[in-house]
Amino acid sequence: MQNVNIVGRGVDTLVLNVSYADKQFQPIKQELDADLQDELNSLQGEARINESPVVTEWAFKGFNLFMKEKGSRGQWKWILTCPLVTLAISRGRLNQMIAQVRLSSEYLWSCETVSDAVVEVSLLLYDLFGEYLWVQVSEVDLCADSIRWDVASTNWQECFVSRAVGQNGRPADAPVDGPDVARLRWKQIATLDFGKHTSPISCCIYHKSAEIRQKSPTKVWFHDLWKRNGWDGESEVWRVEFRLTREFLHSVHLEDVHDLPERLPSLWEYCAGRPGGGSDGLPDGWLRYVIPTEDTNRSRWPVHPAWAVIQQAFSTEDEGLGPLVRERIREKNIRQGLASVIGYLSTLSAWVGGNLAGRDTDISLILHWLYETGADYLDEKGCSFADLVRQKRLLYRSDDELAS
Repeated sequence: MQNVNIVGRGVDTLVLNVSYADKQFQPIKQELDADLQDELNSLQGEARINESPVVTEWAFKGFNLFMKEKGSRGQWKWILTCPLVTLAISRGRLNQMIAQVRLSSEYLWSCETVSDAVVEVSLLLYDLFGEYLWVQVSEVDLCADSIRWDVASTNWQECFVSRAVGQNGRPADAPVDGPDVARLRWKQIATLDFGKHTSPISCCIYHKSAEIRQKSPTKVWFHDLWKRNGWDGESEVWRVEFRLTREFLHSVHLEDVHDLPERLPSLWEYCAGRPGGGSDGLPDGWLRYVIPTEDTNRSRWPVHPAWAVIQQAFSTEDEGLGPLVRERIREKNIRQGLASVIGYLSTLSAWVGGNLAGRDTDISLILHWLYETGADYLDEKGCSFADLVRQKRLLYRSDDELAS
């Protein structure tokens, strides 16, 4: 067998829960803003009259969001959608959640890093609901695409070892042989399913290049991504995809979406095992492909070289990290804040009038006026500018707010 090569890896599905938050950015139960509810109801009413989705003033990455005629099951009263995201919105009466957003596979793969996706969707959510939000990871699918590993010709009945899933998504003691479901296409293995789709953790291994040819021709953009990573344009591509639900993510203490990028390698290692095994030197991971030996304990069977490559799919560091996400949001906020301040100062100059509104006025004049007048204002309020800065640093979770 030729050396197996990873030609693509990333997040293929990402679903986020959105709640209002307090000033410490902890989730709280709060009904959706009344004015926003009225606007959503108006748009939905128009969509029902037209019997088709209507365009809204909101946009994401150049795509207008459309209001659908109806909501969906449960609490989701309104649905906003575009090719890149689907946003289900609730009144917030049943629980803390006011929205759930699903990012499309196409959008996720178009981003250089998961961090970029987190930043961009966060800005959309702030625009819709305000800045006090808690955004939680509800579901994430991690996948690795490889060439020169023909899964259909493997000893898949015996050599895939997974673990039964116990409570909270933790593996039980006994290894489980083979897949739960093996689906065929033209008498050959096309898909192997491990665990139920409703389980806290599950895996699907399938013939990705064949799926694109037969079911998803619009996803030929994967070819460009694969070629960038060494695909020759002809080799068959197989995908290993792990699905992690809210139940599992809670069990491994992954809540805040900003922590997701830096957790991707450890999540993948939990699923596929660590290269070289665990701290005891034995193979680990929720699922692995192994080489049979005479050892009666299948848990000790060594990892197959092909699977060892799969295990390392997320070992490179080209994924953005959590601090990068926060830095990107910080940079965006600074730009927006600067624009707001300039706007407020020019308005103040016009209101105050006199030399502050003269033909030759400049920013230094209004800043000098602001220093004197602002100091009097703070004295009346009984607080200092430093106190306000401290509050805002805590509010926006500056990395060094506790260091000063």
